[in-house]
Amino acid sequence: MDERQMSDAEETGRVRRIFAFFGIYILLLSQFLVFSKEVQETDFLPPYTWLAIAGVIVLIFSQMIPEAPFWKKVSRWWVFDEKVFWIFAGVLFSALAMMATSFFMVFARVNYIPVITVWLMGAICYVYAFRYSTPSIDFKAVTEWFRAHRYEILSVVLVTALAVAIRFYRLGEVPRVLDGDEGAVGLSAQNTVAGALTNPFALWDNFGSLYLQLINFSLRVFGINAFALRLLPAIGGALAAPSVYLLGRAIGGHRIGLVAAFLIATSHSHMHFSRIASVAYIHGTWLAPLELYLLYSGLEKRQSWRTALGGTLLAIHFSVYLTAQVVAALILVYMIIAFLFYRPWFKQRLVQAGVFWGGFLTMILPTAYYIFNNPGEFFNRLSKDGTFQSGWLEITMQSTGQSAVELLLGRVAHVFLSLIYFPARDFYGSPAPMLSMISSVMFLAGLGLALWRLRNPGYLLLNGYFWAATVSIGLFALPPSADSYRMLMAFPAAMIMASVGLEQILKMFGLEWNTRRVAYTFSVVAVLASLLVFNLWTYYADFAGRCKFAENIIGRYASYLGQQISETDSEQQVYMLSDGEYIHGTHPSTYFLSKSRPVINFPDPVDSLNPVSGEVIIAPPSRIEELAAWARAHPGGDLHYKYDCDDVILLSYIVP
Repeated sequence: MDERQMSDAEETGRVRRIFAFFGIYILLLSQFLVFSKEVQETDFLPPYTWLAIAGVIVLIFSQMIPEAPFWKKVSRWWVFDEKVFWIFAGVLFSALAMMATSFFMVFARVNYIPVITVWLMGAICYVYAFRYSTPSIDFKAVTEWFRAHRYEILSVVLVTALAVAIRFYRLGEVPRVLDGDEGAVGLSAQNTVAGALTNPFALWDNFGSLYLQLINFSLRVFGINAFALRLLPAIGGALAAPSVYLLGRAIGGHRIGLVAAFLIATSHSHMHFSRIASVAYIHGTWLAPLELYLLYSGLEKRQSWRTALGGTLLAIHFSVYLTAQVVAALILVYMIIAFLFYRPWFKQRLVQAGVFWGGFLTMILPTAYYIFNNPGEFFNRLSKDGTFQSGWLEITMQSTGQSAVELLLGRVAHVFLSLIYFPARDFYGSPAPMLSMISSVMFLAGLGLALWRLRNPGYLLLNGYFWAATVSIGLFALPPSADSYRMLMAFPAAMIMASVGLEQILKMFGLEWNTRRVAYTFSVVAVLASLLVFNLWTYYADFAGRCKFAENIIGRYASYLGQQISETDSEQQVYMLSDGEYIHGTHPSTYFLSKSRPVINFPDPVDSLNPVSGEVIIAPPSRIEELAAWARAHPGGDLHYKYDCDDVILLSYIVP
């Protein structure tokens, strides 16, 4: 076959390919429709068989298309272009996932793995469409690049390994209890096997069902315990180090990126929220920097595959947690500002910007369909904790006499100060703010420099990243005590700013990398070593070792109660000597850890209880002495104390 014949075959192959794709697509659609219906034994043929037959016919037809002049001419139409085909395939796969979701929601289908598969195929097709914007891979050049950057790569690997070690050390034991919200997340994750949460694009309290399903997978593999529940947050927290490195490197260079990665890897507040499942803001600390890195590096290098990947990743982020909403708004505003004030730079990158939003809109289709049909779930947090929706603004204006502007500015200021001044109490219990004194100085210096360098599109993005999170929390979220953990959204930007600040401080003292390399290295290592010691001491000694998490003693008791019930081998009835405060059923952590084992609350004196052999009686702190006295009067059973640090928090007795 000569070159002309091969060219003709390739041209006709484009037409065959698109018809073959339609045939396969119709077959997929027919199968999704079939499995959305109940099986009827009386049916001669399954429903939608005609659609499957049509798909087969189209598929066969695609193979019968000859290499005739007509088809060669048709193949040159723009609709048969290579890039158009893959974009078209990506959009149609995502649309099919949306349609399948709607079918399954109506008919209560619970296995969505085929839907997720088709959806992810859409992402792969869309990103693959822009592979031609990058030159073909030269493996020799790649090898040389790795050799030239081997020390930089090794440094990032070591920082990431440190982040992993800090977060996985005694993960299921520190903190030693689950708080109520962790229990609720665990129970909701278990509920993804049936009901509304089987839909991976559904939302529960703004947690994405896809994320909850991954937690449930961990629970099935590792068991119903704290380690399995906290595994995904720990992985997400560790991934923040390389993700922040990439964004920091793109904006300020590899030294800025590496120091920022170390700062977030060793931050006491970041390591804590990597070790609990109460909130999912921790995943925003690796997803958002990665999305922004792909966007910014794609714009800078004018590589569409990067922005395509960034847009699809942002859409997937919507199935994890609400931080995606802030990132989407940030990127939209960033592009508007870039178009208005950085026009010469941005005009050359309009194609890459469009590709980003194309990827986002392609992949968001199933989630958008769910949100359209369930707007209450999408606006769940705003309805409960919103500054405007909850009525807080009007009530506070009336009670204080302050204007709306004063109150909202005060909220933004409080959010900002939660990083460097106010203790991180909610879901933590630490007396320290999120940043230490030294890192606060570095951050404030870097914040000023980032504002000064606004003419640089990279620093514009960095400022937008930080202030979008800060202002959105201040204007739209309550209560103020939650500001500290919500500022995890801005934490990667703050760490990059702190790295920029340290670089500038050293430069002011004449310690530049290019001129005084040894002194620069010694200074950076000294500062980072000091921060490492401070953060490890703050978390593991001042916090984790002193039983401060879920500092409400009733909440801590609920977790110990669940653990005790799960450790009880007896299958007999369990009684809890309840009172006005300690009552079984008040905290989801008890149900999660005990696998929802039933317990009878018994508020009356234990002497009036007539248990049988093997039954279990559990007493909270307020009734431990009562149960201990009763056990002495009825010896022979198994008496067990649980301690919360140095204090007895629970007593259990298995009746002989």
